[in-house]
Amino acid sequence: MKQYFNKPEYKYMYLSNISYSFANALISTFGTVLLYKNGIPIWFVLLIYGLRFGITGFCSPLFVSISSRLGIAKCILISNVFNIISAYMMLDRNNIYKNIIIFILAMGFMGLSNPSTDALSSKYVESKHRGKFNSFLNITKILGTAIASGLVAWGVISDNSIILFVIIALFFILQYIFIRKIDYKVDNKTNAFKETMNYIFKSKSKYKIIYALRANHIIERQFIPLYLYIVLKDFSLFSSIVIVSLLLQVITVAFIGKYSDKNIWKANNLVTVIKTIITGIFLFARNKVTVAFNKILSDNFEKVYDTSITTSIQNIIKEQEENNELLATVGQMSLCFAEVVIFGILAILSSFIGEKIFMVIFGLSIISTLYINRSIKKESYINHK
Repeated sequence: MKQYFNKPEYKYMYLSNISYSFANALISTFGTVLLYKNGIPIWFVLLIYGLRFGITGFCSPLFVSISSRLGIAKCILISNVFNIISAYMMLDRNNIYKNIIIFILAMGFMGLSNPSTDALSSKYVESKHRGKFNSFLNITKILGTAIASGLVAWGVISDNSIILFVIIALFFILQYIFIRKIDYKVDNKTNAFKETMNYIFKSKSKYKIIYALRANHIIERQFIPLYLYIVLKDFSLFSSIVIVSLLLQVITVAFIGKYSDKNIWKANNLVTVIKTIITGIFLFARNKVTVAFNKILSDNFEKVYDTSITTSIQNIIKEQEENNELLATVGQMSLCFAEVVIFGILAILSSFIGEKIFMVIFGLSIISTLYINRSIKKESYINHK
């Protein structure tokens, strides 16, 4: 266990992650629910998130450009300024419609530092530690999100938005302070945007397809909380289920990290089967208790699934000839561009079928889960030939 805590780079990545997860809980866990509570229809929530990820996709190459000149920490600081603006506007319920364009832009640019996690991990973490490291990283994320979820629920229910906002802003700044301890400037001798686009359109690697398909998992993760809230129609009960679910995840995530380092292929097969079953239950469950219980299961195995798949993706990055930062950016751009297209289609469909759109979201997630497992096996086989 010591090797996962004695290395200063690991410690600062854990501290950075828990700070970011704490600060970002408002947007990541409650974002779609708060927008819906503020009177924004489902189709418009889908459209907002689609536009947001479109902006994030186009600005992702800026991560390489900014990080090569100012360092990764400064890039994260710039990103977190937009995070703070987004959080403020989400809490300021009266003006969100008036400033919807500014809100969407801020939501988009807050993804500027998205490639940083894969880039830092690929640089500092040894492959033999990667599964357990990602488990510990996810555990810090869970703890930060769980504590913050209680705070967010208190702030929303008691209408203490100012105190909530100040605490959120402080934790975004803390993340920057921790990353400064392990900061480095990305080696970039080429045009980042051109190189990234060349890789996306010319490379035959399934790496970019794996990331693009992850879009359906991100969409599912963003909108399951809204689905649960609509079913329960009770914000206090919804918040309680979210917090309990987060705390239970610590156990399952710790297990899969150890298992992944022993046998990554069996781990991927196991989590693929479990995730497919759990998502499938959402397609048929209508009872409040069943949906709530399945939400807890889904959250637990989503983190387990993420740990296993992220470990495989980072191993693929490590084995490629291109630099880690470029591939991390390619992955984020592929993900974001796929999200734009899918969110756009879902928004149009939702305007016609309303709440039935959740069934489409769950169906797409199942298809992606099965195909990603197949693609990772094929890509890894090619790399080891």
